[in-house]
Amino acid sequence: MFGWFKNPPMPMNDIVRQYEAISPPSPKTKLRDVNFLALDLELTGLDAKQDHIVSAGWVPIRQQEIILGESAHYLVKSPIGVGQSAVFHGVHDHQLLQGMELCELLQLLLESYPGYILVAHHAVMDLAFLTMACQRCFGRSPKFNAIDTMRVEWQRLQRKGTVLTQNALRLPNCLERHHLPEAPQHHALADAFACAQLLISQIRQYSNAEMTLAELQALSR
Repeated sequence: MFGWFKNPPMPMNDIVRQYEAISPPSPKTKLRDVNFLALDLELTGLDAKQDHIVSAGWVPIRQQEIILGESAHYLVKSPIGVGQSAVFHGVHDHQLLQGMELCELLQLLLESYPGYILVAHHAVMDLAFLTMACQRCFGRSPKFNAIDTMRVEWQRLQRKGTVLTQNALRLPNCLERHHLPEAPQHHALADAFACAQLLISQIRQYSNAEMTLAELQALSR
């Protein structure tokens, strides 16, 4: 099934081991001292066991500032055609011929951002695909630490007593609620950038300069 993966660039566990060698920040760390990486993946479907990543975008956040100079977007070669998923993400099979190998992408991510806390909107989906991809490429996956901006927004609205309407937690609706610029949907880099903006706005909504990572993680559950 995975014959498309050949010649891993490093012994399969070394990349994961190096990533794990850099510990994530302590839960007591103030958010201003936490490095985040907003991440978005575009997919051929919603099942991490049988579907695949076709593009990835990420945007680092340091000292609560978005580092645009390090933002990145990559197309990823897929062992299957994109099929009807192209209607959503706009990526077509012929474009993926020039994409990166999945394992090269993962190596770049893990080597570039150890110790970072990942950020995603509906993070459970991205983490499922990221974990499965690492298992395919390296034999195992590190335990990723992540903040889910969708869950943070749900907690924020619950605390305000807001009655949630259908689709209220979709990324475009959250951006509008925070008076943030509208972003093109289902483009990995655009969604990662939008997610980074949303996280910063959510943190500021709590108006607590001393807020810790543990407190933010509690809002993300």
